[in-house]
Amino acid sequence: MKKFYEALPALVFTVFLAVMALLLFLLPHKTYSENEKRNLAAFPEVTAQSVMEGEFQEDLETFTADQIPGRDFFVGVNAYWTLLTGRNAAQDIYYCADDYLINAPKPYNEQIFTDNLTRFDQFAANAGVTADIIMVPSTGYIMEDVLPANHGEYHDDLLYEKAGEILQHTQIIDVRDTLKEGAETGQVCYRTDHHLTSYGNYLLYKDFQIAHGKPYNSRDAYQVTACDGFYGTTWSGSGYWFTPADAVELWDSGAQVQVTLRDGQERVQSDSLFFPDHLENMDKYPVFLDGNHSIAAISNPQAEGGALLVIRDSYAHCFSTFLADGYQTVYLVDLRYYRESLSQFMETHRVDRILYLYGVDNLMTDTNSAWLN
Repeated sequence: MKKFYEALPALVFTVFLAVMALLLFLLPHKTYSENEKRNLAAFPEVTAQSVMEGEFQEDLETFTADQIPGRDFFVGVNAYWTLLTGRNAAQDIYYCADDYLINAPKPYNEQIFTDNLTRFDQFAANAGVTADIIMVPSTGYIMEDVLPANHGEYHDDLLYEKAGEILQHTQIIDVRDTLKEGAETGQVCYRTDHHLTSYGNYLLYKDFQIAHGKPYNSRDAYQVTACDGFYGTTWSGSGYWFTPADAVELWDSGAQVQVTLRDGQERVQSDSLFFPDHLENMDKYPVFLDGNHSIAAISNPQAEGGALLVIRDSYAHCFSTFLADGYQTVYLVDLRYYRESLSQFMETHRVDRILYLYGVDNLMTDTNSAWLN
């Protein structure tokens, strides 16, 4: 009996592994994780070459990790165990006060940052069009008060200083103080996502209009609709499944607009800046302009402004819904997907001003500005 009890832990562990292995191959395999917002690995193809080169073994390990039964449970257990054992500050996503989940600082990559801003500046100079840039600070920089005591250094101030040295033909619209002050009176950053809230984007819009000496709508000019149940990308990557959901707010000024979304030869048209079908999902952020598209055009013939070209990342999705009130046409181009010549585009489409709008983290990691020509 004593030997049985001594062997019991090993026996239980062996049975557990056998059951998990059996379930792994008997249960239906998922193709997409709604919690993590990513496609899951499928069973790899077995070939002599893939086995000999070790590729099959690596793909099988990825498949097993993605398809293991109860994956979400184990991811959550690992996340909270890491938190309870005092390793929060060592993670890619910090669990912060007031239920904020915030990305740790990205490594400072001066080369990519310099290349991006140099290309932006040169493109504006060659186009002969007035240009601005809004660099959206990281959530960790804006919400420093809620960060864990031991956290990495955010490089936002350094990046703004560096941008001032690089840019000769592009005006920097500095939104750092505006967002930090706004965080004292309202929620400018989502707790479960890296983007700014609608209120945060409204503050950017105000700064943009003020920088050009143009009027802006007051807050009471918008009909605000709040939609609960939003779980963003930081929540998806964290494993902190018990974090409360955010609310997405739709600020509608009532402007009569026409929206055209284009990806290659595919076109979608809408008479609204908001795409409510996305409100049925956990990730509701694509409610703004239907998420990522290579190019979008917003037309508002009643506006007084001319044509604005926004070269941007996903931070501009919500921001553009405020721009629609001031410009007859707003073109939004995402260089991650747009592979045509923007110079030729500007030859056939009147553009009065260029705005570069990017999150500072993306400016240190995204190399797609190389397609800017």
